[in-house]
Amino acid sequence: MKSSFIKVILLLFAVSFTFQSCSDEDVAPPDPTAGLTLIAGGYAPGAATKVELYAEQDLFAGYNPLFIALYDSATNTRTEEAEIVLHPLMSMATMSHSCPVENPDAKSVNHFFPAGILFTMPSGDMGTWTLELTVTNILKGRSGRAIFDVVVHPTSPSRLISFVTDNGARYYLGYRFDQKINVGVNPFEVIAFTRDGSQYLPAKNLSIKLTPEMPSMDHGSPNNTDPVHVGGGHYSGKVNFTMTGEWRLNLDLSDGAADLGTKYFDITVQ
Repeated sequence: MKSSFIKVILLLFAVSFTFQSCSDEDVAPPDPTAGLTLIAGGYAPGAATKVELYAEQDLFAGYNPLFIALYDSATNTRTEEAEIVLHPLMSMATMSHSCPVENPDAKSVNHFFPAGILFTMPSGDMGTWTLELTVTNILKGRSGRAIFDVVVHPTSPSRLISFVTDNGARYYLGYRFDQKINVGVNPFEVIAFTRDGSQYLPAKNLSIKLTPEMPSMDHGSPNNTDPVHVGGGHYSGKVNFTMTGEWRLNLDLSDGAADLGTKYFDITVQ
């Protein structure tokens, strides 16, 4: 009797262990690339590093969050610490120019190095974009470059504002919603840069008054929050869309010393 009881216990233990082992093997870790679009991939040979570039969607004229994945080219294991410098370049018939960038921190977040680029014009007949990444593998002390041809699409309505003030200062503005735009209150950001010669610098001293309107219906909305600076030229606010359709986000801008006028983004709420 005792022998039979022990055999049953051992059998149950074996079944439980087998089930647990299979369950552990069946549960795969979450894919960090899920929901992202692979923009380009290649190698930075001097750094012995494979580079993959992801975005939330195809690149467009406006502000694009980027997610850079690095791998050791010998072992194909992820590199979690590196210095990355982005250099986008628009090559035109008689000239070339760059655009505002946000280089990533040296340590990855969820296996990615988050960055950002505000493309100031789309690819097309006017010119083409390349994106150069200088990668320094901190652990190995090696640096190399990866260069990608990238396509920057136009959008309609435009997701880019570019203007020159009366005193000659040039500004570039984009926007970003963290989630799908819905009817109701939506957190969003305005991202602003200014240009000083060949340098693009975050515009940190803007005052922004937000006034949403629905031109076709001749009304606005209540319960909005003016965007305020939270760092690096990012201004965080909230906009309340009270119904689906075509909306306009009017932005009354000033730089603390002068009125910069009213600019706007057109938004479609579905």
